[in-house]
Amino acid sequence: MGLTVDFESAVRYLYALGNEVTAMKLGLDAVTALLEALGRPDRNFTPLHVAGTNGKGSTCAFLASIFHQAGLRTGLYTSPHLMSPVERIRLNGQAIPEAAFAEVMTQVHDAVESLLEEGRLAARPTFFEHLTAAAFTYLAARQAEVVVAEVGLGGRLDATNVLHPAAAVITNIGEDHREWLGPTLSHIAREKAGIIKPGVPVYLADTQPEEARRVLAHSALAQQVEPQWVAPFETVHLDATGCPSVRFDQRFPSLEGGVCRLSLRGRHQTQNAALAAVVAQAELRRRGVAESDIGRAIVAGLETTHWPGRLQWLETTPPVLLDGAHNPQGAQALAHFLESIGGRRPRTAIFATMRDKPAADLLSALASGVDRLILTEVKNQPRTMPRERLEVIALGYWLPSGIIQVPDVTMALARARELTPPEGLILVCGSIYLIGEALQALRVPV
Repeated sequence: MGLTVDFESAVRYLYALGNEVTAMKLGLDAVTALLEALGRPDRNFTPLHVAGTNGKGSTCAFLASIFHQAGLRTGLYTSPHLMSPVERIRLNGQAIPEAAFAEVMTQVHDAVESLLEEGRLAARPTFFEHLTAAAFTYLAARQAEVVVAEVGLGGRLDATNVLHPAAAVITNIGEDHREWLGPTLSHIAREKAGIIKPGVPVYLADTQPEEARRVLAHSALAQQVEPQWVAPFETVHLDATGCPSVRFDQRFPSLEGGVCRLSLRGRHQTQNAALAAVVAQAELRRRGVAESDIGRAIVAGLETTHWPGRLQWLETTPPVLLDGAHNPQGAQALAHFLESIGGRRPRTAIFATMRDKPAADLLSALASGVDRLILTEVKNQPRTMPRERLEVIALGYWLPSGIIQVPDVTMALARARELTPPEGLILVCGSIYLIGEALQALRVPV
């Protein structure tokens, strides 16, 4: 397929490679060959590699924010995106410009064509393999000093696992993508633990389920690495929109006893923030940064992290809360958040999810905190679950009078505004794809 150097053509080429999840091929051979052809850009910066089921994106965002505040040229590679693939590749907090995205995608495309012609690739690399190669190429060319890279799916066979990182980080593990990673928490933890490498420090969320904890500890020791379990920060206050203020302990000598307000909402962020702060402190110490400067970077980084679509609060009338929770643990975290902000304000939820997600688990978590449910579907997403099927499930938790079906999120938002009083709350949840469409409909920039 020919590719001209413009953004729209680059995006069309990318999407023509197939759906990011359903067309995924796990394995490192293709991405390794592609990176070799591009001159191994992944070896021109210091990577930090982050896996997990819940919280890995937030942890990446916290880490990148701290490094940026410390004055390092900081790359960030995450997935999925909300509105545009440029969101996934960031340098110093700024998304890759569309022109640069087109340019780097052209480089990757041309390398793929050469490899195919020479018979060095068995098949065209996937959507995620192309993007991974593009991200590392762009960030290396822009002289990124550190790159925080989020695993796409799993860990062991994920395209990002070509990295030789300064640290491996694993956030909380839960049940998700079982068709790819295995039927039990132990199987899933084993795949995530595949990012642990001999001699590379590994930092693990201390709030792991016991089953995952055992597997992670065993995997670290098998690589002759002492696992470093990182406990959450202590919460000293939760503001009206659910942002926690946390206290620094003896792990942070220059900050001990001090308090800072996290910019991301929910008590669960105290674990992700602590993980990021401990990892960033170790890396900055390794670079010889003064303790006082490390402390300042940690506080400023945690207070200014931006991670849209995850408990994102919009001060509209009524307010809108957007959260991409799409697995049981994420839905429970959302339910706890709704409980924590208190006040029995009338709540309307707009909900859609994918066919491969446990819709009953997601809806049951919301049942006690939501008065009215608007069911919809995600446009241009063949994996979206039909709203008729969602209604059958929802009837187990809401009365028929509390459930409405509408065809898309724009209509759902309009209906929610009609039904929710100004002092109420509109919640949009169930899928990252739905959140992207809602942000677009609300004209909120990412």
